[in-house]
Parts: sequence; C-alpha cells; structure tokens
Amino acid sequence: MSALISLSGAGEADAYVRNRQRYLDALKGNEKAEFTRLRVMFVGQGKAGKSATVRSILGKKFNEEWDSTVGADVSESVISGSKWGDSKDKIDFASALAVKMMNRHKEMKSSSPKRIEKSPVVAPLPSSSKTEMNNTETTKGDQLQNKGHKRNSSVKNDQPKKRPQEDIIREYDEELILEAHERKNDLALSLWDFGDQEVFYTMHHIFLTKTGIYVLVFDMRELLELVTREEAKKYLRFWLRSINMHAPQAPLLLVGTFCAEIQSEIRGVDRIRGVDKILRELSKQFTSQIVANDNLVFFPIDNREKLNIQELRKAIEFTARNDRAMKQEVSIRWMAFLDELLSHKKSKSYLTMNGDVSHIASKFGLSRQEQEMALGLFHERGLIIHLTATETLRNIVIIKPQWIIDALGKVIRDSSIHVDISEYERDGLLDDAQLLFEEGIASRDLLGYLWNYDQTEFFIDLMKRTMLMSDYQQDGFLIPSLLKENKDMGAVDTRCVVDFSATFLPHGVFQRLVCLCVEYIARKTALDDFNRMSKNYARFSAFAGHEVELIEDFGRQAILVSSSDIKKVILILSSMLFKINDNVMGGRLKWKLLIDGENFELEKDLEFESPTLDINSFLDSL
Repeated sequence: MSALISLSGAGEADAYVRNRQRYLDALKGNEKAEFTRLRVMFVGQGKAGKSATVRSILGKKFNEEWDSTVGADVSESVISGSKWGDSKDKIDFASALAVKMMNRHKEMKSSSPKRIEKSPVVAPLPSSSKTEMNNTETTKGDQLQNKGHKRNSSVKNDQPKKRPQEDIIREYDEELILEAHERKNDLALSLWDFGDQEVFYTMHHIFLTKTGIYVLVFDMRELLELVTREEAKKYLRFWLRSINMHAPQAPLLLVGTFCAEIQSEIRGVDRIRGVDKILRELSKQFTSQIVANDNLVFFPIDNREKLNIQELRKAIEFTARNDRAMKQEVSIRWMAFLDELLSHKKSKSYLTMNGDVSHIASKFGLSRQEQEMALGLFHERGLIIHLTATETLRNIVIIKPQWIIDALGKVIRDSSIHVDISEYERDGLLDDAQLLFEEGIASRDLLGYLWNYDQTEFFIDLMKRTMLMSDYQQDGFLIPSLLKENKDMGAVDTRCVVDFSATFLPHGVFQRLVCLCVEYIARKTALDDFNRMSKNYARFSAFAGHEVELIEDFGRQAILVSSSDIKKVILILSSMLFKINDNVMGGRLKWKLLIDGENFELEKDLEFESPTLDINSFLDSL
C-alpha cells in the first residue's frame, strides 16, 4: 500500500494517480536541484600515507603491508548523516530528488485552493528492455517538456493508471518516500588516490581537474628531520604549484601523517608547531586555497591510531558542502541519466556513445547537445571519463574510471617497483617488455597483450592524443616518460631558454615535447641512429634541417635549446608548446623565451612563411 494513499475507493486511487504523476513529472521535467557530487583528489610524496588516509576516512582498518599505488585508485563514498560509506551499490539521487519536487508541488497546490488542479499527463518512461522513444520524441525532447504530451482520451481522471514497470523507474511506494526523506542531505564523493612515483606524473594531467577538493598528504617526520627536510619541501612545493596550476580556485587541505609518533616525543606540541611554521612559509602564495584547521594551517593525523580522522572527515565534508561547484543546479533528467549510466558499472567498464549512451539519453528526452553538456559535467566531477579529441575517443564513455587508469598504468609504471619481467617471459614477450621498460619503445603486440586486446586502438589513440606516446619506427611507439634519465650530457651550447620559472614547469611537458618532435621528424624523414633520447635530454640530427638539442632543467624550471638556426627551431617548438598547453594543460602554462640572453617575442621578432615549415598543418592533424 502506498504511503501517500490516505483516502478510500476512488478517492484513494485519485490521490495515488495525482502523486505518482507529480513524481513522474519531476523525474522527467526540467526542474533543477543541486548536483551533490564532487571529486576529492589525494596527492603527495610516495609513502606519505595517502592510501592509508583514504582507508581511514572510509573507516577501513590500517594495513601495514599496503602496496604503493599504481597510477591512481578510485573509491566512491556516500556521506549519509555522519557516516561515510564505501559505496559499491547504485547511487540513485534522481528518484529521491523527484520525490522532493513532487512534495514541493503538492504543498504549492494545497496552499492555492482557488486553483483548479489540471495535472498534465506525461507518458511513463519507456522500458530499457522493450520500448524506445521514437525519433520525433528524441529530437524534440525539449518541446515535449514545455508543451506536454497529448491527453489520452480513453483514460478517465477517476480511474487509476497502470503502475510503471519496475525496469522503468524506482518503485513509487512507501520505501521510496522514506528513503527520500532519509537521504535528503546525502553527498556523494569520488575519492582519487594518486600514485606518486615520478613516472606517473605525466598521467596526472589527464585526471587532475579544476573543480573538486585537493588533499595534499605529507609525512611530518620528513619535514622535521634535517636530513630529509629539503627533499620533503621540494615535493610540497611541486604539489602546491601543480594544484594551483590545474585548479587555482579549488580548496586545498594539507594533511600531515604520523601524528602519534611525533606527539609521543618530548616537546611534541612544539614540533607540530614547527611543521606549521614550515608550511606557512611554503604556502604563503597559496593561502586563498588552503582550508585552515583552527590555529594550524594543516591537519595532523595518524592512520594507525586513527587520531584526528573524524576531524579530517568533518573538514572535507564541510568544505565539499560549501564548495561553489556543489551549488550548481542541474536538471533532474540529467541526474536520472547519470544514475542509469552508472547502474551498468557492475557489468561494464565503458559504454558506447552511438549505442548504449544515446539509447539511455533518449529515455529522458535529452538532445544530442544536452548529452554532450551533461557528459562534460560528469567528466569534470570525476564520475565518468569522456574524451572528445577524436571520434574514436568520443565514442567511448568510461563509467568505471579505474578501468582506464589501470590500463594506462600497465604501460606507464616504475619498472623497478611494479614490473615482474618473468610474466612476459612466460608469454613469449620478454624482448618486447625489455624494450619497453628499458628504452621506452612499445610494440603493438605488447600493448595489445597489456590491454587484454580490449579497445587497443582506443588506448593507442588516447595516448597519442594526450601526447604520452608517438609513432616510432615500424609498428612501434615511443613513450618518453619511460626513458631513463641522462646524468652525463656533456657541454651543450644553449642558445635559447624556455623559462617557466614565473609559474612552474610540470612533469610531462618536456616528454610531450619530445613526443611531438619525434612525430614531426617521422613525417618528414626517417629517424636515424644519430638521434639520442632520454628522460631529460634529446638530440635530433634532422629537425627542420638542423641538429637540435633539448634539455629539461628542473633546477631552473626551464627547457634549454641548442641549434644553429635557433629562430626557425624555436618557432616550431613554441607551436608545439602551445599545442601541449591547450590540449593537456588547460591553457595554464606560462613561459617566456630568451635567445642568447635577450627576451624574444615571437610575433615581434620573427617573420616566417608557414607553408615552408608546415608546422600548423602538422599540429592540426594530431
């Protein structure tokens, strides 16, 4: 018996029909509600305790033997009341919000007795297994929402309508009403725990977003010990700059681990204050982003002893509920669209845009443009991954982000920690694996094997479009982030400095620049044995007709360039850097050029004929 039926006979049926219709109207209408879903990103130095912090927040036991994170781990959590749950079930916000909208309309109508109620009849949502909306309804969904469907003259107002099928919407009954009331303040968070081995940094730029909450985790002991202090400060500076570049408006919580050990020491309180003093100095230019903890600029916690974990939970929840992104309102139809997309996570890692996604969207009357806008928002919040640079990428909507992270992490990983070479020997791919993890060159056979021959072309396209790899020799690919560091480059006659010191030079920019150089040369001429490449150095013998040397200098936050025709070369390199900035770095990279010690402005100081260099058409083709 429905909880809303309070009359008897025909009156009871009328009440049920009206309230169920309001529920359907809300679920399929254009009304909006706050989009209470957000991404929380945990970053920091390796072994600082990021994974342990995530586990503590989710109420899980401390695990001393937990392996270091490969790429990133994604967890879903729903905050209901004061409880943080590790959500593995379907998160259905749309139905609960539709009930709230239904009740709102009911209250509005009851407060206006002079009005004659004429509830429009909206057709029930079609079954996902039996019925699809026809093309007219799909393409004119917005018009149908505004005008309403035609009345069915064969159905009288005093007769109860058939209840919706279970595979159409959530059952409209007492359980749904009670659940909606209990979950009215629920908050869904997507927790991303990023691995900190340096090889993964080139991947991070794909997944770090401008909205969400950042949690920078560090080991307080490293900051307090003189032997390790400078290295710890270097990592903190790197992450503070990186977060500020990717998300200058996003809130940031600094979290120091191993609090119990420090507090047990003599003058433990003073040592906590010492950490606070160091952090205030390091973060003074980022104070507008940092979430304070009473009189401290950070949150000291201990994952083993669970010290101050509840305070950290409260701070994250408070920050999330008050974040500007959480105030954004979206159509309940969008929420229902997302709920149904994510309902497939148990059986699928991705859906196809031209098949599954379009079919689901049609059920909620979403036009193609609305689909794209909704998917863009869901991507930004970390709920799905939808890349749109090419048709191959656009056609895949990843509803389980861990799938793509794991796939990339099988290729881009620290071979000294995360690679068991015997695995490849058993499967006859030992030579291919050694070539990949020692020289950064991947064969198509090995890539297919690593990706279980599932969407191999998608991943190749993804890595090429994000400039993580380039074509190299016959049926091979170069992955510069896997190259070894060159510590003995000898003397290089630097002619040009690409100076990033005003902001900072992120990991992965130099490697992507090398990727583009290799691709550019390969289209002009064959790569020869005179080329030399490493993680921080590259020499090309025939780059636009000249020998070119490139050096990544993190100490100076710069890329150094040497060439006999420096102005011609720097034009090409600058065009490539603009491509990297636009496609991967969100347009937030800033640099200046110095040639022979003098400031150099491209538009003012350089004249060229683009057809001769053909750089623009090359970059447009990528």
